[in-house]
Amino acid sequence: MKYCQAALAIAAALSASLALAEDFKTINGKEYKNATVSRVEPDGIVLRTKSGILKVYFTELPKEVQQRFGYDSEAEAKRAAAEANKAAEGKRIDEQKATERAEKERNAAAERAEKEKKAAADLNRLQEQFQASEQRALQTYKSATKGTLSGQIFVSTTGGENFKLGAVQVALFARDAIDILLTGLKNKIQHDFFDYPYRSGAFYFAYLQFPIQTAETDADGKFAIEIPQTGKFVIAAQAQRSIGDHTEHYYWLQPVSLEGQPELTQNLSNRNLTSATGTSSLIHTQD
Repeated sequence: MKYCQAALAIAAALSASLALAEDFKTINGKEYKNATVSRVEPDGIVLRTKSGILKVYFTELPKEVQQRFGYDSEAEAKRAAAEANKAAEGKRIDEQKATERAEKERNAAAERAEKEKKAAADLNRLQEQFQASEQRALQTYKSATKGTLSGQIFVSTTGGENFKLGAVQVALFARDAIDILLTGLKNKIQHDFFDYPYRSGAFYFAYLQFPIQTAETDADGKFAIEIPQTGKFVIAAQAQRSIGDHTEHYYWLQPVSLEGQPELTQNLSNRNLTSATGTSSLIHTQD
């Protein structure tokens, strides 16, 4: 509404002055002789002189000239101040939001770091418990009456062909130590920063250290490992096979027990991979 009123005032003033040539003098003493008002704009007048066309701002002209052309210096000052205040307030709000956002990000990062630090400390304690349990099992293993666990590691293709996996390490662990480790890892998965790695056998096998005995498969994928005739144990093995530019990864984590017998056969194949369903594998993964 104010701009409409100002425009009407300007139009009225312009109609009276547009065709008349006159002299204009600024508050700084500069003169424009025999000038014709070409048009009136909200912040000044455009003059046509014999030297050319130029614009003189109302702030450069005496108050009576401003009033003549409908310019209200006080109203304009208030409007400019209001716009400046609005811009300053907008800038202040933007800066405040940026500060709050940065603070929120810092707090989130600190919270993540603290959570990961706690998770790492918990995992270290878990590994220490696992190692202690394995060391106790090793001492028992040394004096135990032993039998032999033998088997073969191989994978079958969809065409029915078997690939024997040689040079694969088979590690023997105490079942109670493995139970401690797996229970701890699964609790960490559910409550801490882990999201998807439990789906991979590599996640679990990274923590399978301190075996009480190991053996290695021969060229035919066969292995034999000494195992106490009494007690519950677990054998673990991981292998890989390259097919063109693709590499397949295999993981096995199988419970074993001789149950007082001198020998037992336990093969590791597609049927009892950690990724196979409905098997005795102690973990179930996607690879």
